[in-house]
Amino acid sequence: MTQIFKLKLCIIGEHACGKTSLIKNFVEGAYSKDYRPTIGSNLFIKKLAFRANDGEDYQFTITAWDIAGQERWQSMRHTYYRGAQGVFIVGDLTRKNTFHQIDKFWIDDFRKNMDTPIPIILLANKKDLDGEISEEHVREMAERQKIDKVLFTSAKTGYHVNEAFIAMIKSCIGIDSIIPIPL
Repeated sequence: MTQIFKLKLCIIGEHACGKTSLIKNFVEGAYSKDYRPTIGSNLFIKKLAFRANDGEDYQFTITAWDIAGQERWQSMRHTYYRGAQGVFIVGDLTRKNTFHQIDKFWIDDFRKNMDTPIPIILLANKKDLDGEISEEHVREMAERQKIDKVLFTSAKTGYHVNEAFIAMIKSCIGIDSIIPIPL
């Protein structure tokens, strides 16, 4: 028998960090050079199947909420957070300030609007470009903020994008021994 899950995941962070591009890479396997700011939020859905070591099958419907990073959407963000079972916080390795904002705003904003603790994965995006911030600094900030996991990603090349979503699924359901299988 297949166990069926629906997971709501939020993707948050400063504007132009690559949140939408990361999701599109995961859902569609595509990358677009065009930058269009998210207005409020966008929803993306993807279905995945996994099998555990014991032969148990799992099917997931992932609803990824791409939440606008611009300050003008600050008053509405908490409504998009409701019901989230996991959150990706995205920083742009080419803009050190985006990690400062994660440290000083995003983590606290998300946590104060959640009733229960949920998995948090930090995505240090744009790994394909020369960065302004060291991996060591990113990891130190994540440890200080008690972030569950850090992955360095590239929405452009797809580097660690699927791995990030698989890691989040495993964290959300608390089973590490599942592997993706075709639907």
